Amino acid sequence: MSHRGRVLVIEESPRAETGRLWDGIRAEGWEVHALPLDRILDDRRTTRPDVMVLDLAGTRNPAERTRYLDAAARMSLMRGAHRVPVLAVDGDAPGSPRAIGIAETIRTPWSVGHVAARIGSLSRLATMRTEIGRRLDTAGRFGVAAPEPDLGGGAIDAHVLVVGAGIRYFTIERALSKRATLIGAFTIETALDYLERRSFDAVVLNLPLDEAAEFATLLRRNPDHFAVPIIALTGETERRLIEQMHEAGASDVILATEGEAVFAERVEAAMAEHRLHVALKAAYAGTRHPATNDALTGLYGRGFLMDHLETLVADARDDGDRLSMIGFRVLDLGDFNAEWGWAGGDQLLRQVGMMIGRLVRGEDLAARAGGDRFAVVLPATDGDDAAVVAHRIAGVIETTAFAVNGATGPIYATLAVGVGEIEPDDTAESLAARCFTID
Repeated sequence: MSHRGRVLVIEESPRAETGRLWDGIRAEGWEVHALPLDRILDDRRTTRPDVMVLDLAGTRNPAERTRYLDAAARMSLMRGAHRVPVLAVDGDAPGSPRAIGIAETIRTPWSVGHVAARIGSLSRLATMRTEIGRRLDTAGRFGVAAPEPDLGGGAIDAHVLVVGAGIRYFTIERALSKRATLIGAFTIETALDYLERRSFDAVVLNLPLDEAAEFATLLRRNPDHFAVPIIALTGETERRLIEQMHEAGASDVILATEGEAVFAERVEAAMAEHRLHVALKAAYAGTRHPATNDALTGLYGRGFLMDHLETLVADARDDGDRLSMIGFRVLDLGDFNAEWGWAGGDQLLRQVGMMIGRLVRGEDLAARAGGDRFAVVLPATDGDDAAVVAHRIAGVIETTAFAVNGATGPIYATLAVGVGEIEPDDTAESLAARCFTID
């Protein structure tokens, strides 16, 4: 059975409350191991987690809590360059400022959806950090000296879109006005109009949770808004509604009873995380160069693809990480060229390639593998999740009307799709060949 990733929970003794939380996270697809602090270095499984979770709520006395906090910084560096993010779960009373090494503290009442979403987000950020280092190294082998990403900036000059005319608008304004420029949209239509005009560092939903879930679902279907933080501030405490928000793609659901300071801290953290995503994506773009790219589509070329895939396969084998690859082939391209000429075929390939590049995550590598073939390499992704991505991309492309010179109507492309997940004896060549064993 494949997993979304490995979670190491540090807690001194099992508790019913957290046991239900860990079981829920397992049900979300994560491999979860819970151990006391003193055992983490004695268990081989603990050397390669994707995320660590500290159960601060289960510490039995101040001295034990201090040991956990002191360990957080060391644990965050356990894998050296593969820095492991550390999340903490704590009681409902706000404590001291965030400790060094702890990315975020989640307080009770805990929601499986919220904790799982934060684990996924932190794991993905760690993947992006690791992958940009690899990508820069590969670009260097092609003679491209891409700049290191600037990862130190927070949400400076941030802009927040506040959606809805709920009673908590002034609460939101008091909490965030010193941290960001707020733009209010009292209707869904106005909010969508603003989102088409400019980018935002966060979207705060001041709506009933059932309406907020519908809006979040709508945003997540748009590739341009897939990564923006969506945060709901609410007085509704029904667990079903909160879980529904997380399933719809909300980054966070904050209860009004938690107070303005907690709300402001969590929104600010989400904005800083989003800025980090933006910085990393810009760094990925910096590795694109005529020496690395396919001239027709602007995607990476086959040479860069195979060179980088060798590194990814070796790292996945050494670290026990997940790695998947998708192969796309544009069907009947020969017939298309016969009807519309080579220039028409090139126009179609260019548009298909550009769309594939738009639809992948920043850490995924999209490349033209030659002729009518495209590839997407997905670090830290299992085959099941890669298949979902593959069919989502194919579904968008096959329903998109393309334009070709000389055609009087829309042109549609049909794709064959292959998905491969790394196997123990795989090489870059064998993984790629398996993805393109498609008709």
